[in-house]
Amino acid sequence: MVIRTHQNKGIPALVPGKGEREPKTNREVLFSFILLMLATCPLWGQVTSKKSLTPKDYHRWSTLLMPEISDDGKWVSYIKQYDYGQDTLFIRSTDGKDRYVHPGGGRSDFSPDGSRVLIKKDGTLRVQELDNGRIEELEPVLGIEMGQKGTWALIKRPRGENKGQSLEIRFWETGKVCRLAAVESHLASPKGEKLLFARKEGDGYTLNLLDLGSGKPKPTLLMTSKYPFQHLVWGPSGNSFAFLQKESESGGLVLYFHKIGSMGQWSRLGSGDCDTLMVADHRLLISPDGSKVMFKAGKMGEKSKEEEPVVEIWHSKDKLIYPRRRALGMESNRLYDYIWGPGAGQVQRIGSPLHPNVVPTPDFSRVLSFNLWDNEPQYKRNADLDFYITDLETGNKQLVVDELTYQVKYLTMSIDGKYLKYFKKGNWWLYDVKAERHINLTQGLDMDWSYMERDNRDNIMAYGSPGWDKTGKEVLVYDRYDIWKVTVDGRNRKRLTKGREKGIRYRIHASSLMEPYTHTFPAFMGGRFDLGKGLVLQGSGDDQGSGYFFWSKKKGLQTLVYRPKRIYGLRKAKDTQDYMYLEETFEEPTRLVHLKKGKDPKTLAVPNAFQSEYAWGRSSLIGYQNKNGELLKGVLVHPANYDPGQKYPLVVRIYEEQQGRLYRSVVPTESINTDYLNPSVLASEGYSVLYPDIKYELGKTGESALDCVVSAVNKVIDMGLADPERIGLYGASFGGFETTYIISQTDMFATAIAGAAITDIVSRYLSINEKSGQGEAWRYEHHQFRMGNSFKEDFEGFVRNSPVHNVHGIKTPLLAWVGKEDPNVSWYQSVELFLALRRLQREHVLLVYPGEGHTILNEENKRDLVMRMKEWIDHYLKGHPKKEWMVKK
Repeated sequence: MVIRTHQNKGIPALVPGKGEREPKTNREVLFSFILLMLATCPLWGQVTSKKSLTPKDYHRWSTLLMPEISDDGKWVSYIKQYDYGQDTLFIRSTDGKDRYVHPGGGRSDFSPDGSRVLIKKDGTLRVQELDNGRIEELEPVLGIEMGQKGTWALIKRPRGENKGQSLEIRFWETGKVCRLAAVESHLASPKGEKLLFARKEGDGYTLNLLDLGSGKPKPTLLMTSKYPFQHLVWGPSGNSFAFLQKESESGGLVLYFHKIGSMGQWSRLGSGDCDTLMVADHRLLISPDGSKVMFKAGKMGEKSKEEEPVVEIWHSKDKLIYPRRRALGMESNRLYDYIWGPGAGQVQRIGSPLHPNVVPTPDFSRVLSFNLWDNEPQYKRNADLDFYITDLETGNKQLVVDELTYQVKYLTMSIDGKYLKYFKKGNWWLYDVKAERHINLTQGLDMDWSYMERDNRDNIMAYGSPGWDKTGKEVLVYDRYDIWKVTVDGRNRKRLTKGREKGIRYRIHASSLMEPYTHTFPAFMGGRFDLGKGLVLQGSGDDQGSGYFFWSKKKGLQTLVYRPKRIYGLRKAKDTQDYMYLEETFEEPTRLVHLKKGKDPKTLAVPNAFQSEYAWGRSSLIGYQNKNGELLKGVLVHPANYDPGQKYPLVVRIYEEQQGRLYRSVVPTESINTDYLNPSVLASEGYSVLYPDIKYELGKTGESALDCVVSAVNKVIDMGLADPERIGLYGASFGGFETTYIISQTDMFATAIAGAAITDIVSRYLSINEKSGQGEAWRYEHHQFRMGNSFKEDFEGFVRNSPVHNVHGIKTPLLAWVGKEDPNVSWYQSVELFLALRRLQREHVLLVYPGEGHTILNEENKRDLVMRMKEWIDHYLKGHPKKEWMVKK
């Protein structure tokens, strides 16, 4: 069912919408006026208290998801997702006149001309005309693709078992439909002008080309074969393509390349052309000028698949341990990258055993190479990398930069490949590839370019560099607050924002990115921005305020919206200055807002507007000091109907820094929303909730958590808000570790709950991650656990900060939970603590969920866990009777 409303002659319409606030009809306006008059009379003048929230009310709330805006800014879409009912998709005009309602939800995409919306859900596609609401329904449908320029949409439909799929291409301007049957694979050219597709026809296959830019599209047959066409890839210009294909039942793969044109040039590379190579089943890459193809290959005759060895040889002095080598595929035939020049018939290997990982410069004249183990063995998450650059014409190879932090974002290329940008030793640098010269872009500026506020020394993390201006002659970099523009010679450096003075951190929003440059590995290509057109910025304040801004060369920084609220989810119309975003606080439900630059924001939807009918908690920031006198912040949620003269039970939720929760709206639910213990539910039931920030000292991780959490709790007690005898502690993952450690050191808490906790950092330090094959020491020496040294250098510190080794101090009743298939934290960590507490005969229950991982995903399990956690704290903090599952058997 689709419901449409239309505002006629300035009179808004009303449509039932599960509590969503909507304009009223004339009849409703009159009725509201009568009620207002009655309310002014003494008989009706009493103000009733707000309703108490109960689980029976939770079904009313929804979460606002997936907001989108049309290219012309005239329409928006969003979903109301219900935990207790059917989701609903809304399509509405930004002028407030029209709205379409699609019960059941679905994924929506607007046509680029703004005339239609395509809605896909459960194998059905609805094409709705926005001017009149008319709907065409298609099913079954596998998916849809929009053309790059928006002139067409491709609809994928099933064709039955082993018959591939049919493609239905709809051209918006002409209304014509082109249908292609039995399509095995397809790929549109980069600009959406051509479509390459492979069909299954009888016992063979055909490769075809369709010109999508012509008024009368008609497929052109390119090739027939007994075997499928694999890994179709277009060149960036859209004038060439390549693919792989088997040459026989038992033979290897052949690489084909075709340049489109009057000559119809074809080139082939197979075993007969290069006897020592076996082309591998991997993605292909074509150079921008269409003259070269990059592919992977191995040596013929070598094993291509990893076989189980008779014996695994683990050597303590290996750079990488055996499980890690297996995970990286180093125990089987190594594949290397090659570049093939189809016209010249040349094949050149560009990877090597020493540096097998390669990235070509955009023109394919040079390659950047590295490996993952140059600086192994080491005990950070990933080893620093040494990058080399090789001139493919001369073969000259030289080191560009060594010991660079692993994160790929710290080394990127300019769009023309002339420069490499990297972060090292606290500064941003450029490497001029042609001149072979390093340029320090930020030297002498009295700014910190890396996270000085982080209290671990895993990797020096830069605030970031979003990319380049569109000419490639200027670089954009971030300090803690501001955005800087620096010329590639490092001579001109300008701060674009004044965030340091205002306490606001400015960052460029993704909507300012130009079209992505995708012909090479995106991870090594920085974003491009047109500074002449201006930049949309996101701002977040030290006071937790947030919003959006527009920067231009002429007018500088203009505020679009900035408030003491959580403002997020910005979408910008492609062709206009229309924006939409979400806005909320803990007390105020999420609202969808439309903003046209230069005008006041306008609320389009408040799905949970009825929340004002209920007594609700409120959140605020509190300040406190740790033992070193450092000022920290925490978020305190006050209970609904808060009475300053009363002391309330307090639930303390811990992790690391959490002040960002201040304005987060949380819908009530019996499942899991933003947390396993829902703060809105707790506040409605008379609990206070505290989210304290924690600052860490190296080598004293557990001790730091103890210090900061106890200080924060004492602050709330001193404020007269919490009952000292009714305080509970809760944390999951790293917060689970912190929870179990804290209760081993203090009896402040009446109870505690720990999820997926690491309880023995000594045994976990000496373990291997089953998924990555990597030793876990990095996680403890550096990274989150911040011990700063190996267990050899500080064994006492490891023991001192391990909950299991301090288990004798745990007297607090503890509930713990874990997923039995957790790949991040072995469930045996919880078993260790369980067995230790069992031996000491302490009050403890462990919930083990088979089939679950680090987070609980199954909906039934979610509700089960939330129910048990709530029953646990209700008993220990409110004195409710124990449930049967809490009593020993």
